[in-house]
Amino acid sequence: MHLHSSLSIVCANQISIDERLWYKHASSASVSRPRRDQAMRIPRLILLLLASLLAMGASAQSELPPTFQPAPRPLPSAVQFNAGLRLELLFSALTQGGSGLLRLSGADIASASYTFRGDRRPFFTRDGADWFALLLVDMNARPGIYTLGAQVERERETLSFTRDLRIDPAGYITQDLVLPPDRRHLADPRVETAEFERLAEITAGYTSEPLWDRTGFALPSDQALATPFGVYRTMNGGRETRHTGWDQNAPAGAPIRAVAAGVVAFAGPLEIRGNAVFIDHGLGIYSGYAHLSEIQVAVGQRVAGGQVIGSAGNTGRSSGAHLHWEIVGQGEWLDGLAFLDLWLPA
Repeated sequence: MHLHSSLSIVCANQISIDERLWYKHASSASVSRPRRDQAMRIPRLILLLLASLLAMGASAQSELPPTFQPAPRPLPSAVQFNAGLRLELLFSALTQGGSGLLRLSGADIASASYTFRGDRRPFFTRDGADWFALLLVDMNARPGIYTLGAQVERERETLSFTRDLRIDPAGYITQDLVLPPDRRHLADPRVETAEFERLAEITAGYTSEPLWDRTGFALPSDQALATPFGVYRTMNGGRETRHTGWDQNAPAGAPIRAVAAGVVAFAGPLEIRGNAVFIDHGLGIYSGYAHLSEIQVAVGQRVAGGQVIGSAGNTGRSSGAHLHWEIVGQGEWLDGLAFLDLWLPA
């Protein structure tokens, strides 16, 4: 899960990755020279002390915890009405590995759910007025037209909405990966199958409300993005596999941070991912961090968005130090970078 060359990547909405990073750099401070008027003269020692304090302040600013920049709430791309209820689609398109948000509003809603691609998912609410649901598309979903059906329970009636939605192909690229001799056994399909089964267990839990907070989601590292999500990979010229997340060129020992607030669901070694951490963010959304050299959290621990959870490394099926991170949503493997761009209620 490593690409040898760094890439400068710009999102589809033309917002550069640097604009989305947590890290803010303090601007350098300057001290004007005091006037030479005898009454205004300041002793050299005091000037040096002031300069030192300003430098310390700038350094402290640069070491402040990362600041999240929540995505702006989008305008609906489509709206449907039924008996005073309003269903909004807060996304413009769906692709393989993509994510979208549904918003339902109206009086006297007791519960609501939707069906899509054979799965039924619930809506959730924080205030009883606005109800939301995540619409998640696995990276292996077949492109085509699918019917979205929403069911709303009121005290004396059940109302429904239907709408056809199209899933577009994501245009995944291909890549050859060469593993060192001591790790070639990790290309065995049985090893990968066993790990996916273990990950399904780790990410099976469902919390009925978000565990993230209003600061939202952000990248886990300030390093350059490398191998993208969904890549078809050939291992040592042999079998083909899939890249379930994004890589960042984090050097060994670099701090890795939680993409959002949540609870640690797993912290330990895996065959392919090496030392790994998975965090439950609620509503079936999990983030994973792989190939770590050090883990600094424990299962059951509550973590804040931006909190350091470990250090980058080269453990597991890896050809060099880097970070592999991924998002699993309700059992679907999602494009993490696209998910981080999604506006989410908290």
